[in-house]
Amino acid sequence: MKKLLLILLFAFLRFSAVPLFFSAGCLLPFHLHSQWVQQTVPVSKPITGIKFIDANTGWACTDNTGSPNRAYIIYTSNSGTNWIIQDSVNNATYGAISVINNNTVYCGGYDFSSNSANLKKTTNGGLNWVLIPTPTNMAIADMVFLNEDSGWSCSSNVGADVRTTTNGGLNWIVRTSGILQQTQKIFFLNYNTGYCGANSQLYKTTNAGLNWNQASVFVEQINSIFFKNINTGWLGCTNRKIKFTANGGLNWIEQPNPLIFGTINSLIMINDSIGYAGGRSLYIYKTTNLGNSWGYQIDSSGSFRISFIDTIKGWSGDFGISHTTNGGGAITYVGIININTNIPNEYKLFQNYPNPFNSQTNIRFSLPKSSSVRIKIYEIAGKEKSIWQSDKELEAGTHELQFDANDLSSGVYFYSITVSDGTSNTRFKETKKMVLVK
Repeated sequence: MKKLLLILLFAFLRFSAVPLFFSAGCLLPFHLHSQWVQQTVPVSKPITGIKFIDANTGWACTDNTGSPNRAYIIYTSNSGTNWIIQDSVNNATYGAISVINNNTVYCGGYDFSSNSANLKKTTNGGLNWVLIPTPTNMAIADMVFLNEDSGWSCSSNVGADVRTTTNGGLNWIVRTSGILQQTQKIFFLNYNTGYCGANSQLYKTTNAGLNWNQASVFVEQINSIFFKNINTGWLGCTNRKIKFTANGGLNWIEQPNPLIFGTINSLIMINDSIGYAGGRSLYIYKTTNLGNSWGYQIDSSGSFRISFIDTIKGWSGDFGISHTTNGGGAITYVGIININTNIPNEYKLFQNYPNPFNSQTNIRFSLPKSSSVRIKIYEIAGKEKSIWQSDKELEAGTHELQFDANDLSSGVYFYSITVSDGTSNTRFKETKKMVLVK
């Protein structure tokens, strides 16, 4: 049985992290602070890559923004309690990191002095980082290594630029046949099957990059690619879009998420249900049902890059680095359906259905007049798990909230509704019990 999540005290979001608008009939959640703990890092540079190999050992890299004009590789051996600088380079940047094991790590970017890729490699856990010479005009915007020798990189500096190495970066072969646009993201599921994001177009190869075929064309730019297996994959895009395929990229659907602005720059699925996504904001997004619904948590370090070793232990980085050991705590969801516009005679909170339930249930309520609505979910000991608050008055009628409790333990929970006139005047309040059985 999963451990009950410990919920931090209620607090309001800072302005920059508050959604600016919602569609009519949507509930704007109040927020419970997530359990993302900010760590102390030895440099004040934006984090551009982060990867952990186990619960203790991880690396992160930065760009060269600000003064001094240097980019850094930092390392921890104790989960991020302490970070140390392992390498730095002047007038260059790092943008991608690929960790093979506790000894072998690649870190890549661009060297402005030599107009070529800034590619570093360690084979002893970072005690020494060796500069690997690369061809002129090669840059690394994204990079993935499947083992110590075989890897791919892409860059948007010279249009379509995808390259592969089979000897640990000593030699790189251009593999762009079929790609026409600037390339910015690369993902390989295995040695033969890979995907490349080129502006708003997705390309796929089944022969290790010898040929690329256009798989899909979107309106949004592709900023993150993740495939769980040969069929199941996700794209993180601009304009707050998360796209999902169940047939290897032949067809894509857009998954609903609570993001109002920004872009998805990182996305990873941990198992058959739980996944995380992030971008340049103070949100980190979480799903407990393969993306059928996404909620969010608050991360004060930003979530431009994320790394998880299991469903609950993870790190995120942008303005700094944060760490969670319990999956980030409570998830805030947004999801309300207008069931019926007929005006009811009274305020009413219905019994949730199904009940008992396994993971998902529906909470229905009726409003005889337009009202502000607040709904709480809390456990038997009184600890709040989720809170919804309408950003404006909901119109009279019958409404339904869809609640996903996939990350909660089996047990008795309560849900309560408070209806007000938009001020402190309460019109209606009621609480009911529901039972989660897994």
